Parts: sequence; C-alpha cells; structure tokens
Amino acid sequence: MAEKFITYHQNPKIEILFGFYGGKPIPTKQDKFKPLKAFEIDEDGHEVELKNIYERKEDKNSIQEMKELVSKYATKAFKEKGIIKRPAIVEVVLSFSVKESRFKEVDIDNLAKTILDGLTGVAFEDDAQVSSLIVNKHVHEMKIDALFIGVTELTEENKGFGDDIKLFG
Repeated sequence: MAEKFITYHQNPKIEILFGFYGGKPIPTKQDKFKPLKAFEIDEDGHEVELKNIYERKEDKNSIQEMKELVSKYATKAFKEKGIIKRPAIVEVVLSFSVKESRFKEVDIDNLAKTILDGLTGVAFEDDAQVSSLIVNKHVHEMKIDALFIGVTELTEENKGFGDDIKLFG
C-alpha cells in the first residue's frame, strides 16, 4: 500500500497563522447562562411558564481561561513581528471546528468575540484595529474542537481577503 503525503501551504494573504485542536470547546458569554424553567400563577390560579429566564452556570472562569490560552499562542506566533500598533489596521480570519451539537447551539459572533478579546493586547493593541473579520464554523470530520487564527496587518502590498469582498462600492 502506497503512503499518501499531503503538503499544506499557508495562503500568502495571511501573515501570521496559528491555532490548536482538541481539548474543550471554545466558550462564549452565551455559555455563561442556561435556561431556567420558571412559572408564575396567573389571575385565574393557573401556572404559566415564563420565557427567556436564565441563570448563571457554575463555570465562570472558562472564558477567561480561553482568552489566556489564545493570548499564550498569539504571544508565540507574534514573537518575531511583535504587536501590531495603531494606526495600523488588521484582518482576522477565524476558523472554528466544533462538534455537531455545538454547531447548532453556539452563535458564531460570540465565538469570535471570545477570540478577539484574547488577541487584544498581544496580536494588536485594540480590536478596533480590526477592519475585516472573516469567521467560519464547521463540524470537523474527526469530531474535534479546533481553532485556527490568521492575522494580517493590512498594507498596500497585502490587502487581505476583505479587499475582495465588496457588497457596495
């Protein structure tokens, strides 16, 4: 049986690329709360279920731990380049691999916010520098949680992927 080798090449539009796979799912602020079954008694004495009532979950530190993990990996990835300082602008590309049940329950904007908070102060000074954010989530064929992060300082030479996306102009 012949061995099969696969060669991967980093897209030249992405300046810094790093990530990790396995471990816990990427937490979001939306994960801090869970629906609560609550009822009230109406004027006629009947129980009526209340909607949109939530309680805080036990694991309050998971978001902070994820931000610290992202910061740790970003620190290594940006060791040579250093932090991208203002007024430079950046493009961030995030690719989330999630398990099928998580795919249906977590909002992609909440995933992105957790990661951007972890990159702030390490990859770039402020997330206000992000002028292009490209995010996808998908179910990985190996059923693992993973995250890949691409950060590019946008210049005249490298305008990133966002320059190709124009809905009006």
